[in-house]
Amino acid sequence: MKAQSRRWHRFIENAQPGDHAVQILGDADRPTEALSEYVGAGLRSGEPAVIIARDRHWRSLVRDLESRGWGPAALRRERLLNYRDADETLEKFMHDGAPEPEGFARVVGGLLDEVAELFPGQTIRAFGEMVDILWARGEEQAALAVEELWNELARTRGFALLCGYHLDIFDLHVQREALPKIFRTHSHAQPTTSSARLAEAVHRALTDVAGPRGAARVYLDMAERMPATSLPRAQAVLSWLSGTNARLARLVLERARSHYAVTRAVA
Repeated sequence: MKAQSRRWHRFIENAQPGDHAVQILGDADRPTEALSEYVGAGLRSGEPAVIIARDRHWRSLVRDLESRGWGPAALRRERLLNYRDADETLEKFMHDGAPEPEGFARVVGGLLDEVAELFPGQTIRAFGEMVDILWARGEEQAALAVEELWNELARTRGFALLCGYHLDIFDLHVQREALPKIFRTHSHAQPTTSSARLAEAVHRALTDVAGPRGAARVYLDMAERMPATSLPRAQAVLSWLSGTNARLARLVLERARSHYAVTRAVA
């Protein structure tokens, strides 16, 4: 298991207060796969979960937890599993297209405080999907503002946070514009559900388009000129290319999309 994969695994299994992770999901990905692992790992240690999600994803999480041997209904009665609808929660603190800091602290911070009082000393495992709703509406600045409000809450409260976004990482605009902004607000990032599949797809695509020597040159240039990053190497390559050579990046992204789809089908 490579360093970044180990880092993500450590977050899932042993999330710490102040950790703020993001999982990027494509259309074909199961949205609650990583979430159920994250929540389940916390429950094994007696850590409560706060889930602010779309109703359909909440129901999917409940099914996932049941398949893992948990009883979600009992967990909710014990307040180890706490759910709020993401759309309804947003309405409580959004004003004129922007999140109101005082309202966010009252609504989201108040929920965290309520759970923390019931489980003193335990790290709360939070999941938020409100930012994805805002991003899907085209309200990108509001989504980033909500991310920063989560970070402000983390300075005074003991919780870890996992966010989920549905984005096409093989789209040049997403690589150039969306992901850099999103990654900057997070301490951990998982650009796909499988870093190994992404690494294979990107390496094959880069070799197809630039040839073995050209691919080696891209890796070398990235290592020499790109600031150190905790991103998976494949995502770092895509970020580097998208920012420095849009023509090559577009070709690599198109080919990587095909390779990733084939690898997914085989897996």
